[in-house]
Amino acid sequence: MVLECIGPSYFTSTIRGNIRWAAKELFEVPEDDDDNQAAISLSIECDIYSFGSIALQVLTCKVPYYNVKKDIVVLSQVLSGKKPELPKGSKIAPWDWGFIQRCWLPRADRPLVGEIVAFIACKQQALVS
Repeated sequence: MVLECIGPSYFTSTIRGNIRWAAKELFEVPEDDDDNQAAISLSIECDIYSFGSIALQVLTCKVPYYNVKKDIVVLSQVLSGKKPELPKGSKIAPWDWGFIQRCWLPRADRPLVGEIVAFIACKQQALVS
């Protein structure tokens, strides 16, 4: 897994974040932007999107868009609304995969922070059981 993380795509860049974990809305340029400086709107919903990507990575040991090597292609997929795929052969529970996918829904439809806390508590409880 460490070898997958070597390279410029896994470090903060001028795009302001990492494409594989960042919400689509962080890369969209508003049409009414007069001075060509996009106002990036960081929010809890953006963090929830990123949480879904981190959960995917933790539960599958694969980075989001593991099957795509070039960041420009990942960015294109993010902007077109294509979400990361579940890695082949992963043993992630269907309920967990469904929850992760909910994190990638449009902002207003993403899980609430309380649901994220409950998800983590459930995973933690499963580890100690």
